[in-house]
Amino acid sequence: MSSAAGDSSTEDPVERGDAAQAPAEQDWDAGILVPRSERGFRTQERLLEAASEIFVRDGFLDAKITDITALAKMSSGSFYTYFDSKEAIFTAVIRKVNEGLYVAASVPTGSSRDPLERFELVTRAYVRAYQENAGLLAILEQVATISPRFREMRRNIRQIFRNRSEKGIRRLQNEGRVDPTLSPRCVAEAITSMVSNFCYVWLVLGEDYEEEEVIRTLTTLWASGLGLKPAPES
Repeated sequence: MSSAAGDSSTEDPVERGDAAQAPAEQDWDAGILVPRSERGFRTQERLLEAASEIFVRDGFLDAKITDITALAKMSSGSFYTYFDSKEAIFTAVIRKVNEGLYVAASVPTGSSRDPLERFELVTRAYVRAYQENAGLLAILEQVATISPRFREMRRNIRQIFRNRSEKGIRRLQNEGRVDPTLSPRCVAEAITSMVSNFCYVWLVLGEDYEEEEVIRTLTTLWASGLGLKPAPES
């Protein structure tokens, strides 16, 4: 079983601050009302926080809207002001999680241009973000096996990370640092799978590893898998 939602990536030149835009196969805003006031945003945020806790506690299928509103200390009527269904609020929760993972897996402006250092930096941030959201990512993985909507959402989210990885690999090929005969798309898929699936086995299924050991190993395997060459002398 593969890992869920936010998949890590070999970084590309994208700096932190770039927005993650999901492909437009489906309207992911369906059933989610954009609040018109600051108070409305705060109310919606309370519902999202409560929903996150209930989904992790009970799973998607057993989660109840009444439990979400009770935890948020709101009426059911307030819920339907912002979301039209349990599916809609789960979509909003996962989108928020994915945005956090995407930012974590972006390279801060001004970081080293060395690919190995950048990948270690991104991997460290991604691992820690995954740790914080492992419960919700596990729920998405489960729901994606039974819901075409969430299966498509998971696929679209993965495309965001894979496409960014592919762009970075192409850049390294153009710089002469990666074998030009490799398929950037296929390599990007393989590397994102390695990182995200490892995090799933470690942080969701519960295999015991030390964080520094994980980061060092994933970084080394990334460089070895690409056959990363030293930068040419100028």
